[in-house]
Amino acid sequence: MTRDANPRPLHILVLVDRDWTHPQGGGNGTNLYGQISRWIAWGHRVTIVTGSYPGAKPVEELAPNLTVHRKGGRASVFARAFWTVKRGVGRDADVVLEVINGITFLTPLWLRKPRVALVHHVHDDLYVNEFGRLGHVLFWALEALPLRLLYGHVPFLTISQSAREDLMRVGIPPDHITVAYLGVEAGPFRRGQRAPEPRLLYLGRLKAYKRIENVLAVLEAVPTATLDIAGDGDHREDLEAEIERRGLTPRVTMHGFVDEETKTKLYGQAWIALTASSSEGWSLTVMEAALCGTPSAALAVGGLSESIIDGETGVLAHSPEELCRRVREVVENPELREHMGDEAERRARTFTWERPAETNLEVLQREAAAGRPALGGVLAQSETAKAAVRS
Repeated sequence: MTRDANPRPLHILVLVDRDWTHPQGGGNGTNLYGQISRWIAWGHRVTIVTGSYPGAKPVEELAPNLTVHRKGGRASVFARAFWTVKRGVGRDADVVLEVINGITFLTPLWLRKPRVALVHHVHDDLYVNEFGRLGHVLFWALEALPLRLLYGHVPFLTISQSAREDLMRVGIPPDHITVAYLGVEAGPFRRGQRAPEPRLLYLGRLKAYKRIENVLAVLEAVPTATLDIAGDGDHREDLEAEIERRGLTPRVTMHGFVDEETKTKLYGQAWIALTASSSEGWSLTVMEAALCGTPSAALAVGGLSESIIDGETGVLAHSPEELCRRVREVVENPELREHMGDEAERRARTFTWERPAETNLEVLQREAAAGRPALGGVLAQSETAKAAVRS
């Protein structure tokens, strides 16, 4: 079923901890906007229940057929979403899209509507990097076990083959998972004036799991370079202390949160864009940098091994030491650098938002047509529940 053949418009209820207007929305928010903006343009209606933030309106109509209800913070949004929906928001929705960002909304236990789950990546490494040994317990309690015990029947959407494999490892059947690579909005992104001296760029949230300290190690390995860090987050204070400890303060510019035009300027000036994250489903910044003719370098984790073609659109490394060496090679080889930038831009322009929006809409349409699940059906398909009955 395509968007043109859809017999009637859908009403889609979206449950997500942070939407694209949230200061910490990140790539997850960008993905939602890229797809939802297409769905409403194609005649569908979307209601979003999400977390709030300082200065946000509790209820806001962002566009015709697009209403956002903001309830609670990072921890309380899940309970607040439950009460909001139980009180009637989205009552006439045809299908629910639950965005699972490390913590589930447990919808199989309380929401009797057709549903689809969207997971950008599984958060095992993220939990460990943020919370140490306790992270293993939190990962299993908040993400892995609920997925395995309650969501085995639910269709899943994800953004890379790597994320698909991670979902399979926590027990999601492979035939329940649809992969659709993210698009990228050309918008303001374009080639700019390359800096005359080596200039490196990290753009993204400042979180512990992003391992930005490895980016600092790259800067130390390229003594002629400077580094721009654009973004904000709760790791900023620790990061600034580490920059000072390493004696890198004169070579690092902390920009904080930047608008799209400033972001484009930074991409265009950079010789190479860096990420050293321990967990990425895809990384939109790779494609944004590519639209500006800038190659990327990253550790070969998660979807980064798919968003970057090693040796063609950028470089991938299997250790921080290898990352330092390979970035230095790109900096010292202008022909290689320009070739990678050209190839990165060419490839990025093939990734449109229409493609994942259509692919994922078809899954939502299929579930809406299949009808409303019952709690008994959910439990019947749980291997744990089957074992309990047999015992």
